[in-house]
Amino acid sequence: MADYHKCFIKNMKFYRNKKGLSQAQLAEFCDVSNGTIGNIECGLTKPSFDLILQIAEVLEIKPEFLFVSDDNPEFKKEDADKFSKEQLKRIKVAFSSAASAALDELKNL
Repeated sequence: MADYHKCFIKNMKFYRNKKGLSQAQLAEFCDVSNGTIGNIECGLTKPSFDLILQIAEVLEIKPEFLFVSDDNPEFKKEDADKFSKEQLKRIKVAFSSAASAALDELKNL
């Protein structure tokens, strides 16, 4: 099992327990079966990208926190905040460009 997968499982359990949720409750909030969450936490299956985002939303954390490891000196939680800010800047630019292009298209109709 890859280090990030192990880290994900460890962090998912940690944040789920910190929030006081059972596997069944997390599954219900994420609209998946209890077995899905159990299988993920046992390392039998891997979550989809969309499910990772749902899990993070329910646990009220940034998705990247599910992959942060204190064992990995290259990626700390403080860096995750910076990473997110950089991503948000890129997303903002992309959406601004897309919104501007969409408005131009509407004006041309």
